[in-house]
Amino acid sequence: MTRVLITGSQGFIGGYVSKLLSARGFKVKGYDLIEDEQQDIRNEYCLEKIVEKFKPVWIVHFAAQCFLPPSLKNPQNDALINIIGTLNVLEVARKNGCGVIFSSSGAVYGNNFQYPEPISPYGVSKLCAEKYMNLYHDLYGLNTVVFRFSSIYGKGRKKTSINLILEKALKDETIQINGNGQQTRDFTHVSDVAEAIHLAVTGKMPSGTYDIGTGTSTSINELVTLIGTLLNKKLKTEHVPANMVGDPKRNELNVSKAAIYGFQAKIHLYEGIKQLIEEIKQ
Repeated sequence: MTRVLITGSQGFIGGYVSKLLSARGFKVKGYDLIEDEQQDIRNEYCLEKIVEKFKPVWIVHFAAQCFLPPSLKNPQNDALINIIGTLNVLEVARKNGCGVIFSSSGAVYGNNFQYPEPISPYGVSKLCAEKYMNLYHDLYGLNTVVFRFSSIYGKGRKKTSINLILEKALKDETIQINGNGQQTRDFTHVSDVAEAIHLAVTGKMPSGTYDIGTGTSTSINELVTLIGTLLNKKLKTEHVPANMVGDPKRNELNVSKAAIYGFQAKIHLYEGIKQLIEEIKQ
């Protein structure tokens, strides 16, 4: 039975992946400061003791500072968690012979779709962590898989555009749209993220960096229209000044490399939001 340690296991994505892997026969252990304040990725000693005892084949590393505003407010803390925390995970993995699967972000691209050019501290910290992942593979032969995710949504997620707009729409409240609403995202359902992780822990994704998403970008205006259509109501909206420094105007992921190794998003936006509405109304 393959053993997998998941950092950030109490989070939205980590919790979903933990359940999926457990259901498919993996021996899963969580590492999360919500469960135990000592289980912080900045605490290398605690992490090492747990890894030595559990002996995982893979560490799936979700634990992070994962939002743009806190990175702008406190970039030092963002770097401490996302860079030093990831480096702690890699060091423990190197000492114990584990592979590492890292949850990165489309934020590393900034407004560039060809190569990384981050425009926020969050994007910089994720890109730096990616480079450490690649370095540990090159220097020490560690199995390292980097997944760049984008705008993950699903039941229980609170701070994504989809969930926030849905919440307002269901309450008939006015939806505020930053700027002209033409900014785009590749909205990715959490179940597709979990399937990508499953491919990696079963050895089907070789060490490297992969974009994981649907491969289709949707503007916020289009998203609002789609949600209104699915709810069969005209949504109340207002455009407010775009004031989020570091927020990319467009986000487009190229999933062709991941597709070579068997990844394909199964939940596209229409079905994903339809499913989410049904889940919320239950």
